[in-house]
Formats: sequence, structure tokens, C-alpha cells
Amino acid sequence: MRITDVESIILRLPEVREIGDGCQSILLIKVHTDEGITGIGEAHTNPMISKAVLDSPLCSVSASGLKRLLVGEDPLAINRLWDKMYKHTQTYGRRGAAMHAISGIDIALWDILGKVAGQPVHALLGGARKSRHAVYASDLAPTDPSPEAMLEQARGHIAAGYCAMKFGWGSLGADPRSDARQIGRIRQAIGDDADIMVDMGFAVPLEDAIYLGNALAEHRVFFLEEPLSPDDLSGFARLTAVSPTPIATGEKESTQYPYIDLMDRGGLRIIQPDVARVGGISETIRIAALAESRGVRVIPHCWSTDILVAATLHVIATLRDCPYLEYNVTANPLRTDLLAEPLRPLGGEIDVPTAPGLGISLNEDTVAKYRIDS
Repeated sequence: MRITDVESIILRLPEVREIGDGCQSILLIKVHTDEGITGIGEAHTNPMISKAVLDSPLCSVSASGLKRLLVGEDPLAINRLWDKMYKHTQTYGRRGAAMHAISGIDIALWDILGKVAGQPVHALLGGARKSRHAVYASDLAPTDPSPEAMLEQARGHIAAGYCAMKFGWGSLGADPRSDARQIGRIRQAIGDDADIMVDMGFAVPLEDAIYLGNALAEHRVFFLEEPLSPDDLSGFARLTAVSPTPIATGEKESTQYPYIDLMDRGGLRIIQPDVARVGGISETIRIAALAESRGVRVIPHCWSTDILVAATLHVIATLRDCPYLEYNVTANPLRTDLLAEPLRPLGGEIDVPTAPGLGISLNEDTVAKYRIDS
């Protein structure tokens, strides 16, 4: 079997707003083979940048576009192809947009391997430890700072059967005391049985993060996400040393190396690799092994299409300690309508796909509707 083409398709909503929703435009990747098997992947990134990474011609031995490295290769040689892509993009890659594109290809290659083997990806990773996985409803905080707006969201998630929920971006981050009071209102409204997570989106001052770490503990917040800059390792070390609320971060990183720093130097006990950014399924399982050896929880970032949901489910189903799948609950057709059979939770849990590969197929009508020329 040989790769015949690597197709990158940009899907974009008619209106893209300046909000914390990274699923308004996406890069869909299809790896085609000479035996008619096509692998599906996704790069969670700025799609036009990663499309350029895929389609660029040769610049030098260490600055190649990815497609030319893959056409003619055996798609089942996933480890060797991962190393080849990493090696030949080192001048402009190693992290960021180049690794995002490698992530999408890697996901598609695992999809091909599963289809050839007649097995779901999780079986090829050693087997699932669970067939259903708890999810948390991941929502954007309203830009309306009035208390009732977020309370209405929280009550809606409970009514929908979710046992955990996260609020991020929106009005959060302007005033730590107001944020803490708002989370207190939510805790009072939904009771003690559901977990609450808080995502600051952008960094706040270290003093505000320390205040939130202490104030949110009173409301039993499951974790406080991204309160500091991804590069502020010394700040994370100071924060994790004093915060009774667990601190989580890592969605903006790529490859295993930043996570080693976050765990060993930053003191993080929860890390959040995004399968469609860090280097795909291959790199995520390497990160998970590093985390497990340190007693650190992996709760991946998963705010994009059902392609990423499926890939993430296959990975976390194999882990010993991953309490939740992040599940984007916003009304976004790229989230809700991209698959022929969308992945949906029921009663706060979601089934791990069992069909070969990722276990998904695209709704080509949705692809055609939102496809744009780059």
C-alpha cells in the first residue's frame, strides 16, 4: 500500500468572530492510498497556515512541505513517517503550526492502520480500559457579565445530563473576585454532585491566579485552567505550590518536551495535550506515558470537531487515569454536523468508537457546504 495524495481542506463558518472558539475554521486532512483506503485527520490550528505547511514545495532538506515527504510512502509505517516529517521540517518546525499539521496526518495514518487491520485505534494502542467515558460540558462563558447568564448555562448542562461542566473565556478574567463569586453562585445552584472547571483563556496576573486558586477551592472547583502564560514556568511553580485548587494547562503546547518542563519545573499535576496539536495520537501516547510515570493526570484539550473527539476518545480509553473527555457543547455546525453519525454523550457519558480506525465517516454535505478555497 502506498500514499497517493495528502488532501487538505479548509472548512470555515460564514462568520468568524473574535471569541475563544477554535472550531470556527478547521483543517480537514485526507490521506489517500492506492488501495482505496482513506484516512481522516484534523489539525487544530489556523488552517491556512497549516495548509501551507502541507502543500509547500521543497525549500531545503530541513524545510520541506509535508505532502512531498509522504506521497509514495507506506502509510502503515507510522513511527518512521512521524520521524521523517519531524526531521525534514526542523528549520521552521519542531513546534507550532508544523507540528499541528503533523498531528492531523498522524491521526489520519492511525485511521488507515485501523481500517487495514479491521480494528479500532484503541485496540492497536493496547486495548481500551473502558467502553464508555465520562464527559464534561465545555462551554464559553457569556460575554454578558450579569450573574444570571452563566447560571442559565449551568442549569441547562445539568438538565442535559452532564455530571461536570467548564466555563471559559467570555467575561472571565476581568476581576478575580467577581469570577469567584460567580462560580460560588453556580455551585449553589447546581449542588455538590457535579464537577466545575474554570478556564481563564488568557493569562491573569500571578497574584490574581493565586487568589483564584484559594477562592475557588471553597467551591470545590475541579481545576483552574490556563491562569498564566504558557511560557511562565516559574509562575506555574509558584502557583501550584500554594493553590489548593488543582491547576491545569498545556493546550497550546506541541511535542512532549514542553510537558516535561510543565511537570518537572512548573509543578503541574494535570496536563492538557491536544491530540490535533501535540503531534497526533503517536505523540499523545508518549506524553501520557511520561505523565503516568510522574503521577500526573492527562485530561486532553478537545475543543473542535468530532474527528478530534474520536481521536481523543481512542487515546484516553487506554489510560489508567483520565476522568473526563472535554466535550464542546456550543451550537456550531462544524462541531455538530461534520460526521455522518455524530458522536453524542448520553447521561454524561459517551461511547468509545468500536468500528475500524477512528470509527467515523464524514458527512460530505457538510464538507461541501463549508469548504473554502485557500
